[in-house]
Amino acid sequence: MSAWTADLATGHPELDRDHRELMELIEQLREAAAAGDAKARLSHALDRFREHVQRHFPEEERDMEAAAYPALARHREAHRALTAMVSELAVKDAGGDTVLYSEVEQLAQALQRHIVLDDRAYAAHRRGR
Repeated sequence: MSAWTADLATGHPELDRDHRELMELIEQLREAAAAGDAKARLSHALDRFREHVQRHFPEEERDMEAAAYPALARHREAHRALTAMVSELAVKDAGGDTVLYSEVEQLAQALQRHIVLDDRAYAAHRRGR
């Protein structure tokens, strides 16, 4: 099952490409967490997801600055909250604790809400709506 669905599309090709990659990584996290005994696979997927977020969010924010997006401060705060969720899971994983499927699912739902609510609003701003 893919985590990417058409309702996540923003209409902004670069954003959608990055979001599709993030959702594919979320799906890998879900699969590893569901397996329960796949700690190395989960650690690897979590590292890849964190690296992608650390690249994607600053790029998106620079694009927003260039577009004079009026909701940039709020958007940055949403990015900080998502980054904190990822960091909490990474610390838990690095400490040898089990990252639960429910925790990964919580991250997935938060990311999906962010895309649908926040990133779509930004894409609409870019289109001049």
